[in-house]
Amino acid sequence: MVNLELYKIFKIVADEENITKASEKLNISQPAVTKHIQNLESQLNSKLFDRNSKGLKLNELGRKVYDEISVPIKVLENIELMYTNIKNINLGTHVTVFNKILGRNLSEYYKKYPDVVINIDRSDLTEQLVKLEKQQLDIVVAKKDNNYTNDKIQFIKLMDLQDILVVNSKYNEFSGKVSLEDFKDKIIYMPRKSSITTKNFFEAIKNISNHSIHYNCINYKTMLEILKYDSNIGLVTKEAVLDELNSKEIVQIETSFEIKPIEYGIYINTKNRFKELSNFVEELKII
Repeated sequence: MVNLELYKIFKIVADEENITKASEKLNISQPAVTKHIQNLESQLNSKLFDRNSKGLKLNELGRKVYDEISVPIKVLENIELMYTNIKNINLGTHVTVFNKILGRNLSEYYKKYPDVVINIDRSDLTEQLVKLEKQQLDIVVAKKDNNYTNDKIQFIKLMDLQDILVVNSKYNEFSGKVSLEDFKDKIIYMPRKSSITTKNFFEAIKNISNHSIHYNCINYKTMLEILKYDSNIGLVTKEAVLDELNSKEIVQIETSFEIKPIEYGIYINTKNRFKELSNFVEELKII
């Protein structure tokens, strides 16, 4: 008996080229994904992937298997969508920022359309936009990348967001307008280098000092946990940490340099329109 689930998991791993990202998309553990791939390779008595430091890459046989099963799996997925009440929207977003800013919109959408399932992709914006172009994602909600252009992709602005530098209020030694030189003995925690927040910060400081800053790239959740016990600095989106600011867990540092606001909104593929997605877009536009 053919186990179709193994081939479905195989396809997602091949698309993501990474076990961690595939497990997030499938909503199953990394060991489970690895075990499924091993089971399929055992059934076929051949390896399907070459392993490297970045993840997985289809080998020659793996590519042949992928080409054979991609269309049938898509057909089965379409049949499932056609004959069930469940509709899927594949959303790419930075989960922390999205939940803080648009969590209520998502909740209201679920109340109105309980038969819709929203699958969340947590990869970085560059990957999400590639997936949107390929229609592997239906919508991306993110900060605007001003260097990105594509005639097929439309950006709908929702609001401006402001990135700021923060510090634990217990360790706040800054007053007045702070310059980069004042951070010389500090580490600035910030999102990954590919994020718009980090790029925007380095754009803000590129012409104002030769001072070399010390920084570590980590995720939001880890950053906020570290800042509870640390005297270093965090680069965050203000609208995503309003609770922490209001409770005085962290305080904003006023800087002598300007970090410009960033547009935040919706990316959609103009070729990929359906009723559930259109309704979702309209719900997100209610700010």
